[in-house]
Amino acid sequence: MPLITSRIPFNHRRPYRPVRPVTSKIIFLSFEGSATEEEYFERISDLFHEVRSKIQFISVAEDAVHTAPKYRTPDQARMLSKVRPKQLVDRIDQFKSEKEEIYQFSQFPEDEFWIVTDVDKNWSDETVNPNSHKTYKDEWENAVALCQEKNYRYAVSNPFFEIWLMLHHTTPNEVDKGFAITETHAYEKTDHFRIRLRELGVPLADKKHINPSDYDVEKVKTAVCRAEALHKDKSDLCPNYFATTVYILLNKIIDMLS
Repeated sequence: MPLITSRIPFNHRRPYRPVRPVTSKIIFLSFEGSATEEEYFERISDLFHEVRSKIQFISVAEDAVHTAPKYRTPDQARMLSKVRPKQLVDRIDQFKSEKEEIYQFSQFPEDEFWIVTDVDKNWSDETVNPNSHKTYKDEWENAVALCQEKNYRYAVSNPFFEIWLMLHHTTPNEVDKGFAITETHAYEKTDHFRIRLRELGVPLADKKHINPSDYDVEKVKTAVCRAEALHKDKSDLCPNYFATTVYILLNKIIDMLS
């Protein structure tokens, strides 16, 4: 397994808790995606700069992480994209073990660890590989159970993270909602939401890269409101309908502001 480590804090200094008057809590994020999610949360750290040092990334390999997404080699991109929810949980475990001396997790139980993932094919009965009887759905359920056991949080988008981006710019229509993975509708590969973003004038470059100027504080707050309205049962953190619980994570970040 590649070395798992953290992204260097945005100010290129280790977060020194005693001088943080706002909060001692740090939110650590482990992403399924290798570009879009990372770039989005980099934008969030810029918009909410008061808690910028309190948002840290846990990623798969130091050299790949420290290379800007658009400059990553194909090998680096593949390394970062070959992840599933169970691997995100494993990343957090190893990160905590390796970085205790730096972050002093045992002294700060208020820290939060999140995995940010899509539903896409994670609920399918397809086997993970030809040599395994384990399905993607088996792995998913295992990952969720581990999160609950370890008190890790998870932000789930059904079907894709792009719907969270779309909610910054418009309310979803019935066609959008029809792509959700449900008990009666299986995962289907589609560019629908990338097309929607392009039609809204906020396209993803090369299908993955956001334009930071397309996202501001007001749009983030609008997305939070829209996502909260879509999330019918707040106790269900893995909705099997069109919804995204990324708004819960954003509320956590906003709550850290003074």
